Amino acid sequence: MVEWFERVSYRLVLLEEYSLEDIRRAREAFDAAVRRHLQGHDPRIELSVPLPADLSERRTVLRADHAWFAVSLDQLRWFYRIVEGEDHGGHRQALGQYGRVFAEALQRHRVEERGFLAAADRTTAAPIR
Repeated sequence: MVEWFERVSYRLVLLEEYSLEDIRRAREAFDAAVRRHLQGHDPRIELSVPLPADLSERRTVLRADHAWFAVSLDQLRWFYRIVEGEDHGGHRQALGQYGRVFAEALQRHRVEERGFLAAADRTTAAPIR
């Protein structure tokens, strides 16, 4: 979903012809996917188990990302409403640029999140007896 939305956003920057309805559906699909991630993210990120300093820092950043992504969804909706109200190339490009930046941040977040979870699993695993 993230890669797909990044491509759609890139094409908006290039002024590819999309109907307003197609843009709305793309934004809504991306919004729903991000909200599912925010609501269903791995509970290990929220656990307060003691972790080494580097992992504790990474957990803090991941938690902050989740808060920022909720705000970013509101901002993306705001950009879309501008396009909806006055549909022209400059507004479409602004929406596309914001979509690209958001998708890139989310891609990096997912990589960091997977790395954190793997490292946390290795750190908190019970010793073999």
